[in-house]
Amino acid sequence: MSENPSRWYDRIAFLYDPFILGAYNRARKAAAQHLQLAPGQRVLDLACGTGENFRYLLPHIGPSGLLVGADYSRGMLAQAQRKVSRAGWNNVYLLHTDAQTITLQEISTATGLPAQPFDRVLITLGLTVIPDWQTAFERAWEMLKPGGRMALMDWYVPKRTWWTPLVDTIAASDITRRWWEPLEARAQDFQRQRFFPGTVYVASGTKT
Repeated sequence: MSENPSRWYDRIAFLYDPFILGAYNRARKAAAQHLQLAPGQRVLDLACGTGENFRYLLPHIGPSGLLVGADYSRGMLAQAQRKVSRAGWNNVYLLHTDAQTITLQEISTATGLPAQPFDRVLITLGLTVIPDWQTAFERAWEMLKPGGRMALMDWYVPKRTWWTPLVDTIAASDITRRWWEPLEARAQDFQRQRFFPGTVYVASGTKT
């Protein structure tokens, strides 16, 4: 796995959508459904990448809702900004930040928004990439309000095979991480769903 995944994603950002577009559509849509979104909610899309989740989130929270997309790769955020500008989404804020250190105050300072916990938090294809992924999860969990929901989507294989190094190299990831376990340990009504085919999962739960 790359020691600095953001540099890798900066380099491949312009290729990400043409090559990946459509590969995770079902899982992304399911992750949005797991969030049980409603109009007017505040949503954090952490490790948002090129903003592919936005089209599954915004119709549910509506113009009165708020979406913050945060990522450590400036290249990926530039692609996300193009999507936002083309679609004319005026309730989306993009933030360059480290998921391992992000705070509500940092988000407030960068966006001018109140430093309030989020109703919903989504992390897709991030916890297998972020070096200190457990800390990133804890940061995200801290920013979720009680009663709020979190959804995670990512790769997982229980042991390494001949093809797992290829996936790890392409994605600068470690797909043997059991990334859903911190959520399972903390959340009420935890559930996990399998996709693509049997190697991508969506997990979700409610913060009590």
